[in-house]
Amino acid sequence: MFHLRTVVFKIAIAAAFASLAACASSPTYVAADGAYDHGHSSRKLADNRYRVNFAGNRNTSYEETRDYALLRAAELTLAEGKDWFQVVDRESQTTETNHEPSNRFSHQRAYHVRESCGLVSCSRSVRPATWTTMEFESRRAETKHTHSLEIVMGDGEMPDDGHYYDAREVVQAIYRTQ
Repeated sequence: MFHLRTVVFKIAIAAAFASLAACASSPTYVAADGAYDHGHSSRKLADNRYRVNFAGNRNTSYEETRDYALLRAAELTLAEGKDWFQVVDRESQTTETNHEPSNRFSHQRAYHVRESCGLVSCSRSVRPATWTTMEFESRRAETKHTHSLEIVMGDGEMPDDGHYYDAREVVQAIYRTQ
């Protein structure tokens, strides 16, 4: 029986580590589920104008958020049948959240009652039982980056002046570096 509990315990620990590894290795470039979720989102402002956002999670670097915002802008440009886009406005934000460590300590006392009955009489014994629980939680500080671009799309010959990007080149360059 003891051996079976040990095996079950080891399997539970392995499953916990596997689920943590799955969360840590989750893909970074995904569509955001909501306003406060990590990933990309976009909003059409006019016929050829979009606001593109990429919010990183705690594992996404500043450079990755910038690249993923450009990647999303390039994908939208190609989806609209355009060749290039111009960045007309750009905004970056870095948010740092510090988590205070917390400690919990609890002490419980109870009584364990045991009753044994024989053929003629019963005997009763009462023993005190004590449980002490200590929990320590320390989470590291989190830094999250968000990058937002306002773009204007165009097709044909790309102008020379301004912050213009060839959509196909951006997609190829970013996928090549991953």
